[in-house]
Amino acid sequence: MRARALLAGPGALRGLQRGRQGVVALALGRGAYVRLEDHWLFAGQPGVPFGPLSLAVVELQWDDLRPGQAVHVEPGLLLLGDQPVSLERLRERRPPLARRAVHGSGATVAAAAAAVEMAGPPPRSLAAGLRALRRGLIRDGVRRLAGRGEGLTPAGDDVLAGYAAWRHSIGAPAPVTALAAGRSSPLGRAYLRCAERGELPDAGAAMLAALHAGDSRAAASAAHALRGWGASSGSALAWGMCAGTAIGA
Repeated sequence: MRARALLAGPGALRGLQRGRQGVVALALGRGAYVRLEDHWLFAGQPGVPFGPLSLAVVELQWDDLRPGQAVHVEPGLLLLGDQPVSLERLRERRPPLARRAVHGSGATVAAAAAAVEMAGPPPRSLAAGLRALRRGLIRDGVRRLAGRGEGLTPAGDDVLAGYAAWRHSIGAPAPVTALAAGRSSPLGRAYLRCAERGELPDAGAAMLAALHAGDSRAAASAAHALRGWGASSGSALAWGMCAGTAIGA
């Protein structure tokens, strides 16, 4: 039975344009990151935490994927190495939109504090950048955070993604991706572009909604779930979103 793609996050869907070519960048057993020119996607099994770059695929031989294998997009088809993946019935899956909160409201700030407590303290290496974001000093924050930290996407890039998503959600977008050019990792930049559009992993969207609702219990629960998004990415997203809520508080 030929492999087929079921669902795509909005960022993955933008990358699946006819004629694009690329490579398998990283194989992870239950999924693989794929670079398609300047775009990225994560092809993974259903049940793997879903994000804006995710492409849920069934019937693929995951153990046969290797870094460096060629990738090509054809009409209705994605070729991953020598494995064809049908795109014929692919559907987009977008996170729910959060209702806007009163910017800097007490309930939102309290919910952010509960989320940070659950996410755990950020490392000292990110502290100065987070302070800059809390003060609305975006350029300084980007300079201190972009590309900084460990992880598949550096934690500093994930912080900036969380901050960008919050700014998008309050109708005050920030040009974080442009400011981070040449500093962010390529994959971090791909997630950052998504975040500027309000596109987050499921747990991140839930946390954004909880912050807007000023619901401390839901924000802490979402922050706990976010800790399962990558080694450090989920907590870093939470720190970035919460830094945004502090402006004007």
